[in-house]
Amino acid sequence: MEEYEIPLVDRSGRVSGYGDRWLSHTVSGSTGNLILGQKHVGITIACIDHKNRILLEHRKHKIFDKTWSLSGDTHPRKYKSREVETLSEASSRCASEDLGVRIEKWAPTLTVSYSAPDPRNSSYCENELLSVMVARYEGELNMNAENAYDLVWEDMQEIRAESLDDLRKRPADRKYAPWVHAIFTLPYEEVQKAFSTKQ
Repeated sequence: MEEYEIPLVDRSGRVSGYGDRWLSHTVSGSTGNLILGQKHVGITIACIDHKNRILLEHRKHKIFDKTWSLSGDTHPRKYKSREVETLSEASSRCASEDLGVRIEKWAPTLTVSYSAPDPRNSSYCENELLSVMVARYEGELNMNAENAYDLVWEDMQEIRAESLDDLRKRPADRKYAPWVHAIFTLPYEEVQKAFSTKQ
């Protein structure tokens, strides 16, 4: 597979260059002065069914392994041989790689900035300007067992309630990935609007 870099962003959220994806997720510094990688562009995709449920993915990954996320997670990729992917192109690739489905039409609905160390693996972290990309999907799924342990459709209000309850637990005991918490601690009307796609 061709190597790629991911977009880095400055304090204003503008792309400032491209960096190694693992270095961008690596914790450095000393105790009390940890540096949580490099701020970069992240994407979480959300497939929504006719009942307005969200497809959740049980992550299989080096970072935040065995946490639940939305339908898939990725970054725009910048290969040497081509232009950097758009958010929609990266979302379509993610859906194909993780879920085995083809979805071309994505709506960017939220942008959330967050950072968090991985409590299960102290070498890694997330530090993202995260775009939430939403699409309506009703078809069959063909989960990639290399990227996920399980998939499940879940009601939005249930995810929100569980996510808020999750925050009372120790980070290592939390069910959801930190970007799910970052999304679902936003005002509920904002979250509801973001996931109420009519596509």
